[in-house]
Amino acid sequence: AVVSTQSTGLAANFATILHICEQEDDIESAKVLMVLAFTYQWEGRFVYQELMTLPIWSSMRFWNAAFLHAVHTERKLRSSNNECFSRQTPEQRAESAEVHKNIFFGQMSSFITNMTAFELPAREISEFREKMFVMSELEEEQKDMLRQLSPAVLDEETAFSLSDKLENLRERGRSFLLSMSRSLSSETD
Repeated sequence: AVVSTQSTGLAANFATILHICEQEDDIESAKVLMVLAFTYQWEGRFVYQELMTLPIWSSMRFWNAAFLHAVHTERKLRSSNNECFSRQTPEQRAESAEVHKNIFFGQMSSFITNMTAFELPAREISEFREKMFVMSELEEEQKDMLRQLSPAVLDEETAFSLSDKLENLRERGRSFLLSMSRSLSSETD
């Protein structure tokens, strides 16, 4: 009971702070809290699972700004050569480009995974990913890997087709149960 109360209190504190972050447009703090929510768990349940319904997660403005902030922050931390681009040797430029590409790929992987965990619609995740690709220098192979990591986006025709198939399957299941019920009734008579 104590652990459950602590878990609820921790989630409530996260929710309150995230609400303030959203109101104050504090993307950096909200991004840090998001990472922490995926880190902390009580009784096998992560904090983020208690925060699924918060409005901040459905804000594409949050995801765009948080992603760009994360990439920028990591680039500043990992840039081995802070020299002006125009003064870099070709080898230094190539090394910097590779580091930046890897940072972008790693952050994109993390964000797609988080967006999926927060159950954002697949179409929104896809639009986010493709928009960010425009700014990247990722190889096609890396882009394909990130596309595979994302949930599938069904077009309306496919979704309709799946809906029809599901309804057909339900109907067949009902018919089967009805026939089994009749069969059992006739055996007992």
